Amino acid sequence: MNKIEQSLTAALERDDEVAFVKTDEELFKRAVSTASAEQGSKDLIALGMASIWVVFASIFMKILKPVFENMANKSGSK
Repeated sequence: MNKIEQSLTAALERDDEVAFVKTDEELFKRAVSTASAEQGSKDLIALGMASIWVVFASIFMKILKPVFENMANKSGSK
């Protein structure tokens, strides 16, 4: 197991593409801001979907209100 860790460490040290220049604090800040943005996007989508359903229900009730009133008047006049 130790040999695997050593070979991975050696490979990472030789690889020019891997640069450990960011501090842990910078990485944590970036992770928190990314998570916040992701959660914010999810919240906005959920809010948008709820708004769409409220508008849809409002339009649906406005369309059907005369039908319900007509049915109530017909059943009340019998």
